[in-house]
Amino acid sequence: MKKWLRRLAIGAFAGLIFFVGFTFARLQFAKYQITQDRDALTASAPLDIGEARKLGILPLYENTAQAGLQSGHGVSYLIRTDNATILFDLGYNLTAASPSPVMQNMQDLGISVDEIDIIVISHRHPDHVGGQNWWTERTFSLDGLTQPSLGGTRVYIPEEMTYPGVTPTLSKAPALLSEGIATTGLISYAQPFPIWLAMPKGDEQALAVNVSGRGIILITGCGHMGVKSLWARAETAFDIPVVGVIGGLHYGNADVASLQSEIRMIDDLDPIVVSLSPHDSGQAVLDGFGQAFPDSYTPIKVGESILVTAAP
Repeated sequence: MKKWLRRLAIGAFAGLIFFVGFTFARLQFAKYQITQDRDALTASAPLDIGEARKLGILPLYENTAQAGLQSGHGVSYLIRTDNATILFDLGYNLTAASPSPVMQNMQDLGISVDEIDIIVISHRHPDHVGGQNWWTERTFSLDGLTQPSLGGTRVYIPEEMTYPGVTPTLSKAPALLSEGIATTGLISYAQPFPIWLAMPKGDEQALAVNVSGRGIILITGCGHMGVKSLWARAETAFDIPVVGVIGGLHYGNADVASLQSEIRMIDDLDPIVVSLSPHDSGQAVLDGFGQAFPDSYTPIKVGESILVTAAP
């Protein structure tokens, strides 16, 4: 009996050592890949993004909403520029309802799916692709039960995903969507513990809008890559000053004091607009950013548009 227990203990210990070593090796390789991804883009010429005269961002799904509109954990923004209407992320649908919360809000706000020229998915998490059921099938949808025809809508995805009747574009590198607006391309990041045990590297893309006479406004889904990497990508990809950020930065319930270096980094840009998503940052963080940027901070709420226009 003692020999059996000893063998079991030795086997368990050997298995643990193998698992720790294998996981550590995967994490180191992920960090190597992140560096390689960054260096590959640095070697390329900046994208000629052009200019937009106006930018409007209408939250369709978020953690806070106007009375009568649906809210919850997730993100979906309708982005309008001079030449394009873009749906950025598809929110969450906890109960697989049909119509989904996003579709219901669109109907209540008088927005038709036919108005959408382009769909962009920031990253493949359930609260950004339309719900758990679509996430497990590596796809996305505006509806809880079906996948409505998207017609000629262009779709840009962060990793391999499918959709009936559509061939999505895997936008690894920055991609021009329309005059004045582009994706940042995929920005790699090391996943936090314990997620990195199963998936050590994540990828997320954001949107960049160059408003005439202003500069680049960045629009994020979760901002997993962090402000520093996001800024570096925008500077490398477009060679135009960043003057604002709207969306998620994934601060959770962090102590605002611990975010001072990032607040200073944003403040150094002399931003014209700062809007932090309440879906992944707690109220204390939102209040802290509001106090840090009293002249440029705008809360994000479903049904309330954020507008940026060209310099006079």
